[in-house]
Parts: sequence; structure tokens; C-alpha cells
Amino acid sequence: MTTLLLRDATLLVTMDEKRREIRGGSILIEGNRIVAVGPTSEVPQEADRVIDARGKMILPGLVNTHHHLYQTLTRCLPATQNAPLFDWLKT
Repeated sequence: MTTLLLRDATLLVTMDEKRREIRGGSILIEGNRIVAVGPTSEVPQEADRVIDARGKMILPGLVNTHHHLYQTLTRCLPATQNAPLFDWLKT
């Protein structure tokens, strides 16, 4: 299984229980699984591929939860196509 090490990031932001922000942090990945996260001194340093993350920040994957699903359901209704927007949205 291929391993990847992101080593010695200036800042590693986690979403663990403590919401740690680790200066000089590393992440070890095996295949498609994150197997170690922590200060560089605590993460195994051997990997098939190593990326020097000094001067970089590592963030968790971000998910855009903003959506307009309701518009998908109403956009073909003639009454909604030219309907006025909410009063608060006009300004």
C-alpha cells in the first residue's frame, strides 16, 4: 500500500475532539486512510512519497453546504419565476 507523508507543516489544523492547531505538524496517509496526525516528532517519518509542508498550512477538507435545492423544485412554476424576493433580500 502506498504511503504519503505531509511533513512539518507550519500549521496543521485538525477537527479532532480538542480542535488542535499543531505548529510543525505532519500527516501520514496509507492508501486512502489517514493513519497518523500530530507534531512531526510523533509521526513516523518513512513514506513512499514525502511532501515538505514547511511554510504551508494544512486544513481539513472543506464542504460547501450552501445549496438552492428548493429552487430546483420551484423554478418551473410560472408563479415563482417572477415572484418578488423577500423584503430583506432587496437591500
